[in-house]
Amino acid sequence: MGKENRQSELPNLPACAVEFIKLVIKKMRYRKKVRTDVQAELAAHFEDELKDCKTDEEKEQKARQLIAEFGDVKLLAVLMRRAKKRCRPLWRTVVARTFQTAGVLILCLIAYIAWFLSGKPVITTDYVAELNRIVYPAADENLNAAPLYNEAAKLCEELPDDIPELLGTKYEEAAPEQKQLIEKWLTDNEETLKLVIAGTQKPYYWQKYEEGEKDEGMMSVLMPHLAGFRTLTYSLRWRIWLSTEQGRYQDAFDDIKTCYRFGRHLRDGKTIIEQLVAMAIEALTLQTFRDILDGHQFDSAALTALQGDFEQMIADEDFTVDIKTEKLLKYDEIQRCFTEDRFGGGHLCLEGLRRCQMFISGEDVPDIALLEPLLSKTIHILFTHPNKQETKEMVEHLYDYWERIIHKTPAQIRAEGIDVEEETMKIIKGNILLEILLPAYQRIHQISYRVPTEINATLAIIAILRYKQDTDNYPDSLDKLTTTNYLKELPIDTYSDRPLNYEKGDDGFILYSVGHNFTDDYGQVYRDDKGKVKLWADEGDTVFWPVQKSQVKQ
Repeated sequence: MGKENRQSELPNLPACAVEFIKLVIKKMRYRKKVRTDVQAELAAHFEDELKDCKTDEEKEQKARQLIAEFGDVKLLAVLMRRAKKRCRPLWRTVVARTFQTAGVLILCLIAYIAWFLSGKPVITTDYVAELNRIVYPAADENLNAAPLYNEAAKLCEELPDDIPELLGTKYEEAAPEQKQLIEKWLTDNEETLKLVIAGTQKPYYWQKYEEGEKDEGMMSVLMPHLAGFRTLTYSLRWRIWLSTEQGRYQDAFDDIKTCYRFGRHLRDGKTIIEQLVAMAIEALTLQTFRDILDGHQFDSAALTALQGDFEQMIADEDFTVDIKTEKLLKYDEIQRCFTEDRFGGGHLCLEGLRRCQMFISGEDVPDIALLEPLLSKTIHILFTHPNKQETKEMVEHLYDYWERIIHKTPAQIRAEGIDVEEETMKIIKGNILLEILLPAYQRIHQISYRVPTEINATLAIIAILRYKQDTDNYPDSLDKLTTTNYLKELPIDTYSDRPLNYEKGDDGFILYSVGHNFTDDYGQVYRDDKGKVKLWADEGDTVFWPVQKSQVKQ
């Protein structure tokens, strides 16, 4: 039936003409409607040329002549297709070109994505080895305190289940039977704390850093010793309390110095975590010392000797944060999250980003949950994200900026109107990897200046108590302490860059810092809903004396 219809479309034409027209239409390979039009046009042309022929033989001969004049069938089909395309409406041309362009772009995009996803990072540098090289002071291993501290921390792993929790309890909050239990444990484990004391007599401290089992570089550096160090610090704090209650003041003072030297040693550790732990130990030691000063009367000569020892311990202490290892960590993650030896300087590897994000979150969640934030930034990651070299340059810029910032006190940063977080985000703008790896630098910076303020306050309190014992009066001002040689210099509040606030009362005195809000609240501390005092709160003043007691609501 179909053949009859097609034959009827070409009436009264010789077979050779019909065959020629069909072959031309087939070679055109164009839309059906256009082919139908061309077929009709060719048929009409043949009919016009053959209308004067009388016989079928004449028509056949004339048709063959016309076919010969047309030339190559394929070339004719191509020329007719081009002619039809030139004659079609503009809107149809635009639509056709649009679809063609879109198709090409889609194919290119698919090829690019396949190429992008096939990229793999190449590990070229062992940054853990580089970290160990940096921290090693080229000294004899016998001068290193770390083995002694680590051995003591390992012994703490064998503690009975109830002891760690009790050690974290404050002395005044513990029941008599709990105090007896802790005292017995401290007596039985005296050798453990002797290791800490021996370690504080060493001139150096450095750890040998090792990677985790999955070979994930600096991100997985193992520091199991830190948990044990916390227990050792709490143990020393409890022994200070017990020695003081039993009137063994010199033993308590010796443990105070040991505990502070312990924290001071850990500052030589190069990771941010170790330095934060060191700051916490130093601050806890100073707070414990102020606690026992508040509840006991000490001889002026003993206080003078202790003050001198503290002044000697802090004489060359650098209270700023060392960020060199954080820079190494960024470089290590760059080599693990960017491809190598590809045009464009190396691009992000999604698998590396996923691993990094999972490590930072510390959560065992499905991969898709970790990838969702990255998938929402697909266009940026594929086309506009900074490449490997640009990311390295951002890291250099970021740490040059931070090297300048860490030497400014919180008061200086506030006075100069520096928004550290805003400036930091400007430097790493658009870099997803650096945003994931970015620690709370502004908060770390603020915390790092707590210890120098606390040590200034604690030395001032010792000097004030000595002055009171010697003269039977409190000094009228802190200047009086320096002019009478009770203090070498005025105690500075790093949150105001002025001397700490001091006010003499009828039966005591108050000494405080303006704290994190940089505002003088006239010695008013912040209490939470339960009445608990937090020394370094974001509101209120940080009051060092009198020691603030929590007023816990039942």
